Amino acid sequence: MPTLRLLSAELLKIRKRWLPYILFLVMVGGAAIIIWLGGFAEYHSSDAEYRPTGLHTMALPWSLVALLDSGQFWGSFLIGVLVASGVATEYNWGTARQAVARGETRSQYLTVKLLGLAAVSAVALLAALAAGVLFSLLATSIAGEPITFDARGGPSVAEIPLIVLRGGYGVLPYALLAFCLTVVSRSTAMGVAGLLVFLVGEAILIGILGELGGPAPAIRASLVGHNVGALQAANAIGFTEYNSIAFRELPVASELPDPTTAFIVVNAYCALFLGVAYYVFRRRDLGVESGGG
Repeated sequence: MPTLRLLSAELLKIRKRWLPYILFLVMVGGAAIIIWLGGFAEYHSSDAEYRPTGLHTMALPWSLVALLDSGQFWGSFLIGVLVASGVATEYNWGTARQAVARGETRSQYLTVKLLGLAAVSAVALLAALAAGVLFSLLATSIAGEPITFDARGGPSVAEIPLIVLRGGYGVLPYALLAFCLTVVSRSTAMGVAGLLVFLVGEAILIGILGELGGPAPAIRASLVGHNVGALQAANAIGFTEYNSIAFRELPVASELPDPTTAFIVVNAYCALFLGVAYYVFRRRDLGVESGGG
């Protein structure tokens, strides 16, 4: 099928680039920081007050929540970098115009590009999570703690994929925001910078709105990060205190929207970002390509 051939070619282009591998190593490094510094080191701290938090950061099943929480925030940025680079490169190389000239529709071209980036991103995120789980197993074993889910009130094996999906779904709106910004600006720098400003700025804004009254709670409830936090809070396993390297407070279910409502709001943002990207690309003059590095 033509679409499958195009997707295969897209995946080959992405795999041949160095950036996905660099970003993957950064993700694995982040997982190591969470488990070994945020968890294992604190568990062995001389201050007994911090030992429970360290244990619930490094030991399964709680470490899944710690890994996914931090991974959702910084994974959103790293995947956004990959997406922005993958899209803007096509403008810099002039291949977007060539693809359309060969007979691909603009929607087909953009969809294949998006599917290729999504596939590589999913593999990178899952592989980094697997590395984090291996670190957790090793750290738990060294600490002499039992590796068992049932005794710790953890999820069943059937529930683990749902927990992972919630964590991964929190990355989606930010990846699509980077996609949208890059399609509109044709610049990697604008896509990455815009996403970073949005991530950090939104986290600060959510914190400020949480301290205000009046219309502030309604405004906060409409923000993408507040609803993504609700999906992450749904992953909580008993003890909710753990160390995170995310640039925001730990998600607490009682302070966040219902997960079903949050899922709908996140979907609405995804649809908005996709709609803008497709609208702009379909109307753009591809006669002269230009891109910012």
